[in-house]
Amino acid sequence: MTQLVRGGAFAALVVTLVSTAVACGGAEQRGAADPSSASSSSGGGTGSGAAATDFTARDTDGNTVRLSDHLGKSTILLNFCATWCEPCVAEFPHLRRMYEENKGKGLVILAIAMDGPESIAAVPAFAKTNQLNFPLLVDDDSHIAQIYNPKKSAPLSVIIDKNGKIASIREGYNPGDEEFLEKDVLKLLGGN
Repeated sequence: MTQLVRGGAFAALVVTLVSTAVACGGAEQRGAADPSSASSSSGGGTGSGAAATDFTARDTDGNTVRLSDHLGKSTILLNFCATWCEPCVAEFPHLRRMYEENKGKGLVILAIAMDGPESIAAVPAFAKTNQLNFPLLVDDDSHIAQIYNPKKSAPLSVIIDKNGKIASIREGYNPGDEEFLEKDVLKLLGGN
C-alpha cells in the first residue's frame, strides 16, 4: 500500500513536470507538438485568421519597433518569452537558426519579454546571454500580451502571414516542436 501511494505521488510529480516543460505560464496548456494546436487560439479576441493588431514597443537596445513596419511585407513570428521560462531558453537556438536561414526570404522574428517589475531589469542581459539575433521587445506594461497572449503563456508563438493575418498560434515547447513551427513558417515563406 505504501509503495502504491509513493508511486501515485511520483506519477503526479511527473505529470506536473511534463506540464511545466510544455509551457511556463497560462491556465491551460496545449502541447505544441499537437498538430491541432497550430491553428488554436490562445484565448481572447485575436485568433487564427484574424487581422493582426498593431503595437509599438522598445527593444532591449532602446529602438522603437512597430509591428506595422512589417505588416503586409513579411512573415512575422511573435515569440512570447520570459527570463524565468526554461522552455523559452531551450527554443531560442532553433529560433536563431530559423531566423538566420530565412531572414533573406522575408522572415521577421520579434521576441516579446513578458517580465514584470521583479525581473524586467534582467531582460537586456537575457537577450545577450541567449545570443538573440532578432529583436527582444520589452512588454513591461503587458499591452502586447493583452492583444496576442492574454493568458501570458510562455513560450507562445504567433505567426502572421504577409497579408497581415494570424496564420497560426503555437503554445509551449518540447524538443522536436521546432519542426512544426518551422513547417508553418516555411509554408508562408513559400518554401517546403
